[in-house]
Amino acid sequence: MTSDICVDGTYFDLTEHTCEPCKHKYESKKGLEFTSNCGQDDHGNQVDYIYQNCRKGTFNDGSFEKCQQCTQCSYETLSPCNSESNAVCCQEWEVVKDGRCAVRPVTTTVTTTVITTTSRNNSTHVSFTEPSTTLTPPRVINETALFVCVGLLSVLTLLCMLFILRRRTRRSNREQNSNGEIREILPYENFPQNVIYTPIYENKNTDWSQPVTGSSSKLLAPEIQNAPLNTVLNNLDVLEELVLLLDPDITGAKNTRHLAAQCSFSFAWINYAYLMKDHKSPLVAVLEGVVAKNPEWTVADFAKLLTAIGRNDAVEILTKLPAIVV
Repeated sequence: MTSDICVDGTYFDLTEHTCEPCKHKYESKKGLEFTSNCGQDDHGNQVDYIYQNCRKGTFNDGSFEKCQQCTQCSYETLSPCNSESNAVCCQEWEVVKDGRCAVRPVTTTVTTTVITTTSRNNSTHVSFTEPSTTLTPPRVINETALFVCVGLLSVLTLLCMLFILRRRTRRSNREQNSNGEIREILPYENFPQNVIYTPIYENKNTDWSQPVTGSSSKLLAPEIQNAPLNTVLNNLDVLEELVLLLDPDITGAKNTRHLAAQCSFSFAWINYAYLMKDHKSPLVAVLEGVVAKNPEWTVADFAKLLTAIGRNDAVEILTKLPAIVV
């Protein structure tokens, strides 16, 4: 080194009193590299050459301060490395052709078939060639492209699985009614807008215009019978007794399932309501649905349905509603 102050590749600037890179004062040249401290001492004297030739196996195309190591081609070499330029290499699937890297040509094989026929006096040999071509595709090994392909396949597989799962979920949340129409099975609060719940009485011979009585022959007071059905939902004590009486599945006793069927709720909806029983009472869901779509219904209408399914014990609970309804 020609400087005791600056490291290799820099020189001491007397004006700034700092070590500056050689490239700030001199330009890089092809086939050359800067000497130690650009050949300059700490007093600004040029005591050595500014440049020196690149060593064997190195090059500088004018972009570097120091010569760079030549690239060693793994396959065919288009142009070798020299002091002014790096080697240019072809890919594995390429060959040097007409001064450039070209895709390796296909390999063609020719198959010769010989047919021998023998006559009585002599033998005749007939031969013909049948060309057949065997393609030798280039072997492209690109790890980045491989990772990208694997990633895309993984994402597509995941999207397909999510799509199938969503389709199955939608299909399981649908039911087909008797007219072949598809209707969503909605939560209790979202009943279909085009459904009117009409009572279907099992005992068609009953005179429903007469007062309704419970199993103990107690009459429902007229004020109770004329009260809106929403009165049952608002009286928590009566509602709780009805839930405990009608929601359980008891052999031989009709329950909320039968009451919902009387109100034209579908079989699938009823099953869904009982599936969600831990979150909401099926009876409450039925009453809320009926009140939402038939606000004109009264307690008397509800009592008639209970009598129709043989649950006069539930009618008797309705007698506990307050006689004076505001």
